[in-house]
Amino acid sequence: MTDLTQTSSHIHVPTPTTRMIVSICLAAMVLPLTFAGGAIATPDLGRSFGQTGPLLSWVVNAFMLVFGALPLVAGTLADRIGRRKVFRIGLVGFVLSGLLLIVAPSLLVIDILRGAQGLFAAATLAGGTAVLAQLKDETQRRRAFSLIGATFGVGLAFGPVMAGAVLEVAGWRAVFGLASGLAFLALILGIGALPESRTPAAGRFDWLGAGLFATALIAITVWAILLPTRRATDPVELALLVATVLSGAGFVWRELRCAAPMFDLGLLRDPAFLGVQILPIATCFCFVSLLVVVPLQLIGAGYSEFSAGLICLAQSIPVCVISVIFARRPVRNRRGMIRIGLVIAALGLVGLAISPLSGPLLPVLVSLGLVGVGTALPWGLMDGLAVEVVPREKAGVATGMFSTVRVASEGVVLALVSALQARLIVGVGGLSEADALSIVAGGPLQDTMQTPVAEASRILFLLLAALTVIVSLSIPKALSLLDAPRV
Repeated sequence: MTDLTQTSSHIHVPTPTTRMIVSICLAAMVLPLTFAGGAIATPDLGRSFGQTGPLLSWVVNAFMLVFGALPLVAGTLADRIGRRKVFRIGLVGFVLSGLLLIVAPSLLVIDILRGAQGLFAAATLAGGTAVLAQLKDETQRRRAFSLIGATFGVGLAFGPVMAGAVLEVAGWRAVFGLASGLAFLALILGIGALPESRTPAAGRFDWLGAGLFATALIAITVWAILLPTRRATDPVELALLVATVLSGAGFVWRELRCAAPMFDLGLLRDPAFLGVQILPIATCFCFVSLLVVVPLQLIGAGYSEFSAGLICLAQSIPVCVISVIFARRPVRNRRGMIRIGLVIAALGLVGLAISPLSGPLLPVLVSLGLVGVGTALPWGLMDGLAVEVVPREKAGVATGMFSTVRVASEGVVLALVSALQARLIVGVGGLSEADALSIVAGGPLQDTMQTPVAEASRILFLLLAALTVIVSLSIPKALSLLDAPRV
């Protein structure tokens, strides 16, 4: 007779800490998958509702606008009312808003629900990373945050191809259903595994500071989003810039005088902290912007949504693989590794500049691969660095700030890149503004448009390469101090 006791002793039961990390990492994967999947679904949504105008572009913009503005607010709130509570509220809201998207009757309703989804995504990301930041073991905490970066990369990597596959089988509604299903799984996995924590001495939540901060980010993001259809001197655009400056100045004034500020401005005096905030901006120029520009242009050039997603795996898979390696092994000279990576990514962008997306596929794949390998080096390190540079009791604020910079810069950079691409298509290619906006949104690319669009894209990729190199040179030397032996 088999000894059940002995047999059961060999069964590996995941510890609560393991389940906690898996739950939060899965949630972190779903968020960029939702963003990338929404971008891939945009052409199908346009066909379903007969739309090609602003309502269609807001399917992506509404999510990024709210998602980018609120992680710091959510992280600060998590420190006060409970990190686990904010994470769970975010996941539940994300699941429910995704289910409502499945039955949405119009594009306007979809845009509104995508904004709500961005709100809950911000709470999920900020609450989850703040929970992980409370891990007491430094090595375990660093690995957990490297895994966060890896799974975030998985969401971006496989978002387009998963969305493309689901689209071909069941249409755009299934794309939102997939994200809700994965988020629900993350919620279930975390039951009984996530400890509650908060900062008792944090004081009352600074609602005024939160409002001013969110207003500044929303104003600058809307300004960038509207650039493709409005001139920079347009009264609305100028008003948005004024609102950004006034809200930003008001936020600084409020935080300097508030007894319990939402954000400790003293952290900005730390060069290492500032250096970490620069990293996601760099990856936006060389990587994240391509996740929308490249697949939409491939679709416009005649590739199916699924094929476009498969091609984009060339840049995304290295990010996933190398981030997992960094999670398992310590890395020396992280500042040098980050700089080398950004230079490699810039070389990949130069390769894209001389390899039209409508031309032979092999040079495109090689260039995308270089972008992915180069981006993977900072990507696999920056999540851990975001927590390492601050005291553990300020983890919610620090991770909230990092998440805000990461996601807000994604929204702003994506909008600016789209606007720049449209202007280049008009100015360099000589096409009409209506045609340029249609092409940027993934509209069909006629044979007569191939050459002007390729020329505009060439200049765009060269500019992105230059910006990536410039940002890499601005990374403070203080980051290298983190690799020094601790006394």
